[in-house]
Amino acid sequence: MRRVIFLLMILCLIGPKTAFSARQSGRLPVKAAMVTEYGSGRVLFTQDPDKRIAPASVTKVMTMYLVFDALAAGRASLSDKVKVSRRADATGGSTMNLRAGEVVTLDELMRGMAVASGNDAAVAIAEHFGGVPRWVEMMNEKARELGMTNTTFKTPNGLPAPGQLTTARDLMKLATNYLRRYPQALRYHSTTEINHCGAVHGNTNRLLGVCEGVDGIKTGYVGSSGYNIIATAKRGDTRIIAVVLGGRTKQARNNSTTRVLDASFSGTIGSMMAAADSASPDDDAPVRISHRHARKGHHMKALRVAEAERHAKIGAHRGASARLEAHESAIKPSRHGKTKSGKATKTHSASRTHSKHHKKAGASGR
Repeated sequence: MRRVIFLLMILCLIGPKTAFSARQSGRLPVKAAMVTEYGSGRVLFTQDPDKRIAPASVTKVMTMYLVFDALAAGRASLSDKVKVSRRADATGGSTMNLRAGEVVTLDELMRGMAVASGNDAAVAIAEHFGGVPRWVEMMNEKARELGMTNTTFKTPNGLPAPGQLTTARDLMKLATNYLRRYPQALRYHSTTEINHCGAVHGNTNRLLGVCEGVDGIKTGYVGSSGYNIIATAKRGDTRIIAVVLGGRTKQARNNSTTRVLDASFSGTIGSMMAAADSASPDDDAPVRISHRHARKGHHMKALRVAEAERHAKIGAHRGASARLEAHESAIKPSRHGKTKSGKATKTHSASRTHSKHHKKAGASGR
């Protein structure tokens, strides 16, 4: 029986449809992706663009879109005062640390959503404009207007809800129309940090200042989808938009996004995605065992050889992403409130206050 089980394991490892083989064919280590050239609308790359996935906090782009619509129609002003409700205060996941009873401006809430990915800010905005149910109806009406045929919103912030799904193609429609209609929105999305009531919140989009030209727009995470991002970058006169959904880690998502942006600007995205040796190795990728070793029964030797080859590929890829990792490490606060470089930093008090909500909701703007 043990021999049968072992042979089945070998067949799984050497099968043509393993994750390793997928990466060798040029696929990104994410669930779905789409890349376009903003000016012409030309599609540069797709990977399962119609696969339905939970949007997570990229949902907030739609909420911000509707606020800009209200501003353009004269139905609101960025200086409008908004009183924070208990419901908004109690919202879990990533927050800007709003407190029930405090009064903030619409502008502050927009910054809180764009930078800190404040779920509480999105709820406060929805309530200000007539309530969460009506706001969600407006979100879905806007989605239909934009041709987002495979998208359904259930919350104003992307916190998990049954049936709340979207696709990379639909999010590309959202992002493209949003930036065409309201290019000024990038002043929110490119802001690196905000300070609300003494708590400093860094932008959840760690590609800002790391990947050349990136100036927006939104990240997201829920357990059912993984790590999502809508990113845009401008180099010279060219702007690229990339939607990357379902990374198993932040690093996988960020590295994949950086790769497609760099390749798009250099004009090599087609050949890069087709090249077998350009795929991103992943620490958790299954080990591929050669038929020769498997047939001879050299099980341990085969595993050691395959493992060594995998780590060699990982090492090569890590060299390309070292700058991104160094940036993440440098801004990560230590227990004593300092970065690894020794620079003092203020911590986000909401992370402790809302920790129980975060675990329950399983969502944030990461």
